[in-house]
Amino acid sequence: MSWGKIYCDTNWGENKYRTAGSIINEATPDCFQFPEFVSFKDHVRSEGATYEKMQCGIDILLFLGRSISITPQSPDNPTFSGILDTYTGATAGYSTRRLTNTYTGGLIRVRRSSDDAEQDIGYDANGEDLDIFGLLAFVNASYTNYQSDFSSTGQDDLEETNGTGAIDQSVGGVDEAYLFTNTATGTCYTQIRNLLDVGQTTRIQLDYYIPSGQDCDMVILRGDSIEYTRGTTVGSWASIDITATTDRDDLFLFLADGGSLSLGSTGNELYLKNIVITQTTADGHVTTFYDQTGNGNHATNSTASEQPLIVDGGSIIYAGATISRPAVDFDGVDDNFDISNFTSVPTISQFNVLKPSATNVDETFTSIQNATTTDGIFLGQGNLGTEAKFGLRNYQGADIADSGIAMTLQQYLLAAITTSTTAQIYANGVAGAISAKARGNVTGDTQIGANGASGNNFSGKFQEIIIFESDQSANRTGIEGNIDNYFRITS
Repeated sequence: MSWGKIYCDTNWGENKYRTAGSIINEATPDCFQFPEFVSFKDHVRSEGATYEKMQCGIDILLFLGRSISITPQSPDNPTFSGILDTYTGATAGYSTRRLTNTYTGGLIRVRRSSDDAEQDIGYDANGEDLDIFGLLAFVNASYTNYQSDFSSTGQDDLEETNGTGAIDQSVGGVDEAYLFTNTATGTCYTQIRNLLDVGQTTRIQLDYYIPSGQDCDMVILRGDSIEYTRGTTVGSWASIDITATTDRDDLFLFLADGGSLSLGSTGNELYLKNIVITQTTADGHVTTFYDQTGNGNHATNSTASEQPLIVDGGSIIYAGATISRPAVDFDGVDDNFDISNFTSVPTISQFNVLKPSATNVDETFTSIQNATTTDGIFLGQGNLGTEAKFGLRNYQGADIADSGIAMTLQQYLLAAITTSTTAQIYANGVAGAISAKARGNVTGDTQIGANGASGNNFSGKFQEIIIFESDQSANRTGIEGNIDNYFRITS
C-alpha cells in the first residue's frame, strides 16, 4: 500500500481503486491507512460518487454503493514535486496549491472578519493542497462580540428608544440586572449597536425577567427584517439561548404585547442579565497571496475593504466543475492585489486559472508593468479585447490580441505570451490569432484584479497565477497540462 491521494474512476469498474498510482482490486471494501486531515473530497473524479466528512480525521467515500474507510496514521512523507520544480525560472507564482518543493511557507495570509486577526495558511499533510481545515479553524474561531456587565461598576452600554435604561437593579431574587422602562407608547426597544457581523452565524444568550400585570408580556429579539426568537415567560426569570444568522450589526430587544410591537401604555419593564453574543463563523479575507518562487514578489493589499474573500459566511469559496478547489473571490468593485513591478516587460508569459462572474464588461485580470521603463500589458475582457472574449491590451490603449473563442461564466486556464513584437492568448488551450503589436506606455502599477491606471476591477475567482519574464512558448502545453491535471478545467 503506497501513500498518496485516492482517486476513484468509474471506468475502472465497481471495485477498483488506486492510490498514488497503484491499483487495488478488492471484492470487499478494505481499510486503508492515510495521512490525517487529508481531504480527498476534491480528488473525487466520478459524478456518481458521494462524500461524507466525519470527525477525528476519518473520511468515508461512498462510491457505487461501496465504502472505503481511511484511518489517520503517520505517512512516510513522500517527496513532493510541484509545477515549478519542472518548469523553473518563474518570476512569481501565486496559487491555492503548493507550486514547488523548495517552498515551505504560507500560500495565503488571511484576515478574519470577526476580530481582524491574521494568520498564514499553508498546505496540508499531502504537501500540495491548501490546508482547508486550518483555514476554517482559524476563520471560524469563536469570538465574543459582546458580554454584559450590569453591576454597579459596569455600564449601561445599551441604547434605548422610547424608554430609559438603568443598571445594578434587583428583581425576582437576582441582583445586578439591567432595567428597561418604556416612557412612550408605540414601538419601544433597547438595542446593542454595531457589534454583530452581518451574515454570520451568531449565538445569542441572555436571561430576562418580565413582571406580571403589565401590557408587556414578551420580549422579541430581532435584526433588520428577521425575528430571531421570542421570550414569553412572565413573572419569573427565564433564559434565551439561540443561534441565528444575523442580518444586521445591531440586536434589537422589543417589548411586545401579545406579539404586537406597539405598546398602548407606558411604565412597562424588562429586566436583562448575562447577555453574551458569540460569533461562530466569519469571512476570511486574503491580505497576501504569497509568491512561492522565492523572489519575494508577494501580492498584497493592506486595505480591508479591498481584500478579496476566500471564506464567505464561514464556508470556503470554491471554483471548478469537475473538481472544486479553493478560490480567491474578487468583488468587481475595488478588490485587488499590488505586486512589485517586473523588469522584463513586455517579454511575459502568464498562466492564469480564473472564473469570471460577468461577461461583456471592462475588467482587468492582471496588469503588468516594467519597473524601469514604460512598457506594460493588460490581460482582461470587454473593451480590453474583443467583446465577449478575453483580450490583451497595451498601455497605449491598443487591443493587441484576443482569445479567439467566446467566453462564458466558466473556469478557464488562460495563458498569455507577449514579447517585444508579438502577443497571443490561449483560452483552455485554444489559440487566438497572433498579433504583431505588443507593448505600450505604463501609467499604473502591477496588479492582480485591477488596472492601476483606471481600475476596471475583476469580478470573479482566481486560483492560480504563474508569471515568467521569458517566452515560455516551448513549455506552454506542458505547463497547461500540469495545471489542468490539478484543476481539471478541460479534462
